[in-house]
Amino acid sequence: MIETSFNLIRLLLIKRTARVVHAFMICASLGGLCGCETTRISSSDGRPLPPPPHEATAAPADTEPNRMAFFVSSKPDDTNRNGYPDLINVSVSLFSQKYPLSLLVDDGEFTFTLYPQGKADDAGVKPIGTWHFTGKQVADARNEAQYGPCYFFRLSLLDVNSEKLPFDRADLLCTFTPANNGTPVTSDGVRTIQVGRRMTSASAAP
Repeated sequence: MIETSFNLIRLLLIKRTARVVHAFMICASLGGLCGCETTRISSSDGRPLPPPPHEATAAPADTEPNRMAFFVSSKPDDTNRNGYPDLINVSVSLFSQKYPLSLLVDDGEFTFTLYPQGKADDAGVKPIGTWHFTGKQVADARNEAQYGPCYFFRLSLLDVNSEKLPFDRADLLCTFTPANNGTPVTSDGVRTIQVGRRMTSASAAP
């Protein structure tokens, strides 16, 4: 009687152990499957990597610029080292409200006009100098910025006037006029730069 009871208990233990092992194997298998489904590639700091870059959609053919970003070096270069800055470096990007990136528009004219400071809106004041760029000059000025194409120009005071100006500040404006009789695009205000005699520690001393 005792032996029969012992055998019955052992049989129950064997069946329970088999069920536990079987359940553990199922969980392990499911865990492996789940691991495959949720695997992510991450960077060294644990953050997910960004999606691969893709080429931006090209702007529609009829997209015309109606805004610009106009950047000017505040201190022109003194190319002949005579103490008077004479070369102004500028960068222009053209934009449309219909497209997120800047536009490549070679068919048009860029015009830069330099005025004495505060006189850009005075019709009776003659500009210090005016620069025009068209055709191949515009194509040669192509450059690249983080937000798309841009144009880089060098404006020399030696080409339009003497660099020896009697004042120390001037205001620069930019206008782009499309070749297809489109609406001109003008910079949002002037960019003030240093002109005239560039003071040095030696010349500034009493």
